[in-house]
Amino acid sequence: MSDVYNQLMSKVDYKFWANYLIKLSSLYIKKNSKVLELAAGNCTLAEILSNHFTDYIATDISLSMLKKNKSKSLKKICCDMTLIPFKIKFDLIICAFDSVNYLTNKKLISKLFLEVQKILSDDGIILFDAALERNSIKHQKFAMKSGQQNSVIFNRQSIYLHSSRIHKNIFEIIYPDGKKVREVHRQKIYPLEYYFDVLEKSGLYVVECFNAFTFRDCKPNDLRAQFVLKRKI
Repeated sequence: MSDVYNQLMSKVDYKFWANYLIKLSSLYIKKNSKVLELAAGNCTLAEILSNHFTDYIATDISLSMLKKNKSKSLKKICCDMTLIPFKIKFDLIICAFDSVNYLTNKKLISKLFLEVQKILSDDGIILFDAALERNSIKHQKFAMKSGQQNSVIFNRQSIYLHSSRIHKNIFEIIYPDGKKVREVHRQKIYPLEYYFDVLEKSGLYVVECFNAFTFRDCKPNDLRAQFVLKRKI
């Protein structure tokens, strides 16, 4: 997917997303804070945010995605967000673009929040967003998508399985030499209430839960939830 990701996400307004996170974080932390981004992908968002936060580390489990980013000044580390290798504390931890939904069972979700709790400073915050069921239902209307990046063609089929709450994106990637690769990406669409339950057991608490990109309280039928978390002290 790293070979076609930019084209797939070409309609995403990363500057708008970054400005929202900066505005949100400014209510709680200072500009010179230590920042860790989890599941940063190809670091398009990280590049914008690191211009605001100078002490910034971007991480992702995919080395291929990280290598697509050519910035020499941005610190990039390949790691699993459920097995975070850092021992230092961070004032801001970001996990954006419904990356949490890629943890498709409750054990992994718990591991993530236990891990970030360990490395969050006493006054620090965690910002993460989660896709909700209405978002998956909406994308069913645009289930098929095709595109091309640097002569590499991709076709995507999007399927939401209501009974299991699994959202599947099935990609066929075709290279100029005719080679075809099939990738299946799975996301678990948890009910909004579940996050509150798991966070309570992870040493964290919800400061705010907004309808994403707004400062309005999130409702279960919104498209995406934006959480602001702190450590229990």
